[in-house]
Amino acid sequence: TVVSFGAGAVSFTHIVKSLEPFFSCIVTYFSTKKIMDFRVYLSLIPVVGGVGLACLDKLSYNHLAFFAAMLSNLAFAIRAVKSKQALTNTKLDAPNLFGIVTTIAAAMCIPVFLAFEGVACFKGIDSLNLLYKVLLSGLFHYLNNEVMYLTLNRVTPVTLAVGNTVKRVFIIAASVIVLGNQVGTKSIVGSAVAISGVLLYSFAKMKFE
Repeated sequence: TVVSFGAGAVSFTHIVKSLEPFFSCIVTYFSTKKIMDFRVYLSLIPVVGGVGLACLDKLSYNHLAFFAAMLSNLAFAIRAVKSKQALTNTKLDAPNLFGIVTTIAAAMCIPVFLAFEGVACFKGIDSLNLLYKVLLSGLFHYLNNEVMYLTLNRVTPVTLAVGNTVKRVFIIAASVIVLGNQVGTKSIVGSAVAISGVLLYSFAKMKFE
């Protein structure tokens, strides 16, 4: 996700990340062999179509941003499904499971960080203001994910993905207002269709599942 943010507009990354429920359906099927009603799957078509339309807009499309966000969708879906299974099959509560997952992730990433960037990474932090923003971003990222685990403890991975997608409407709007990202007509229409498709999906799942 961070790679996608760095390669393209924040708004574009969140538009592509709207596909997260679709990835959750696929990962859930391969993990649990659960097949939902075909009308629920049909409701995902507007999501895919909306993201595709947004990608046609040359003002915001970037190959690296697109593929990084798609890979992030897959990673988030796998994490949600496997974490839900852990919450269901063990006595761990959501905060403790998140703490364990975060610790393991850090242990895996630190050697890669040292090998490819090392202390050179810190040379880019050349002011206290930037350091403050980095630390604040890390804090809110951690809190965001802990709240996600608390939510996952009560809902299915697909429902969690739907909630994540709905919140992107507000993030896209904030990126346009605060960061001044350019968003063309196709991106606006495409994002609206994608978000509407996610809402349609949630209604279909409630009715037919």
